[in-house]
Amino acid sequence: MRVRTILFFCLASFAIGALPGCGGDDPGPKDEPSTGTLGECPPDSGAQQTAGLQALQDNCVACHGTMVSGPSRGGAPPEVNVDDPASVSAEAEEILAAIKLGGTPEGMPVGVKLPDPTIESIRVYLACDAE
Repeated sequence: MRVRTILFFCLASFAIGALPGCGGDDPGPKDEPSTGTLGECPPDSGAQQTAGLQALQDNCVACHGTMVSGPSRGGAPPEVNVDDPASVSAEAEEILAAIKLGGTPEGMPVGVKLPDPTIESIRVYLACDAE
């Protein structure tokens, strides 16, 4: 009896989780562009892209730089290096997600939450650079 109950809840959770995938073209939440979490690269955003790159270098390279290794990385994944364009392009969505989480356990361990305008500049840089 207990095994059937556990299986029922597992299968029910799976079935309910699969339902949103049925039913056509849902563009997703209104505040998230359909192009993904990075959104689109806005036209004439050169200054904002420069500010985003500068923010990454000022705030992130101390732990997420190619020259940083071992304990100095503070637990930062070795494949995410904000001073390496290939790494930035490959990990752009993950970088933005972690920056948005800021000082939460899922985000940056240093407890820093960047201001929203800075996060938006980084988003624009990543969206334009990752294309």
